[in-house]
Amino acid sequence: MNKEEYLRQLKEKLKRLPREDFERAVEYYEEYFQEAGEENEAKAIEDLGSPQEAAEQIIHDMALDYSKEPVKDVKSGMNAVWVALLALCAAPVALPLLLTGAVLIIAAGIVVWALLLALLLTGVCGVIAGPLTIICGFSVLTKSIPVFLTCMGMGLLSAGIGAALTYGIYLLSKAFLKWMLCSLAGLIRKGDKKNG
Repeated sequence: MNKEEYLRQLKEKLKRLPREDFERAVEYYEEYFQEAGEENEAKAIEDLGSPQEAAEQIIHDMALDYSKEPVKDVKSGMNAVWVALLALCAAPVALPLLLTGAVLIIAAGIVVWALLLALLLTGVCGVIAGPLTIICGFSVLTKSIPVFLTCMGMGLLSAGIGAALTYGIYLLSKAFLKWMLCSLAGLIRKGDKKNG
């Protein structure tokens, strides 16, 4: 096996990684072969192990790295969840048990995400309804001051509760995403202990 064949097989094994992670991993291995030089190509391939072993190690290391980093945004969080799932699928020993745990975590995640989305939409509706209620209050200002004041109070209350709920759901979503990543990383570590 030569460098080109090794890199082709490695790319095939890593193609499901998020684009940035894929490019970073492939770039590392290309640089590794460049530094080794053509004369040491066989030794470099021997040191790296098979493309399958290298891909499993890359995915495993990325999953653990993602679990240590704080979640910056939803995209990076979802990338981390995807890499963790790939790492779980690459674990040869105790795969059914680990996969069951991952499926349960993901199922719980889907349920919680649906609930968070519903609460978020409720908050957004409150933020939208607040100003509309205040505008309606101005339309009855000349007819009834108590109705105007009631509409103003209800509008401000609705906007305030909606804004607080929306921000609270944002914070809760970040915390839940972090919990999911830590749970999947824990499964990966358990798989490592059983392998080693």
